[in-house]
Amino acid sequence: VQEEKPMKKKSSKKIRIGSLIILFLVTGIVGLGFANGFRDKDRGDGHFRFMLNKVADELNLTEQQKTEVNKIKDEIKAKMDEKKKNRQDHAAEFEQMFRSDTFDKQKMLDFAKMRETNREEMRTFMVDEMAKFHALLTPDQRNKAADLMKEHRDKMCKFKDGPKGPGRDKDKMF
Repeated sequence: VQEEKPMKKKSSKKIRIGSLIILFLVTGIVGLGFANGFRDKDRGDGHFRFMLNKVADELNLTEQQKTEVNKIKDEIKAKMDEKKKNRQDHAAEFEQMFRSDTFDKQKMLDFAKMRETNREEMRTFMVDEMAKFHALLTPDQRNKAADLMKEHRDKMCKFKDGPKGPGRDKDKMF
């Protein structure tokens, strides 16, 4: 009769430990899903659109300015969606080129040149959108926006520096 109790205790202990492990795994998986959803909600449309959202919320914009900012956001979102599709197509094309039996160096160089052209087009587009946003703001709003951008940049640099060393060059915009 005494040997049954230790067996029950061991069995009960295993069940509790197993339940805790399952609980931690489920919590971790749900937490990661939530974190990815949270990150994608704000960052999915690019850094400038993210900054535009954060900064514009704190500038006390007029209704007209809000309308214009929303137009800029929509233009950026449309461009980012278009480019996302292109990036996915290009990634598949690159994969196919790499899988082929022979490596076509010229085709790869042409592919790289096309990607660089796309990046330059996007960079020009974003600078144009920045210029539109800048033109909407009063001098006081531009100063406040610059202060908010600096504050955000400083926070991100501290976050990125972390224990593994320096992150991005905080003076580099592009």
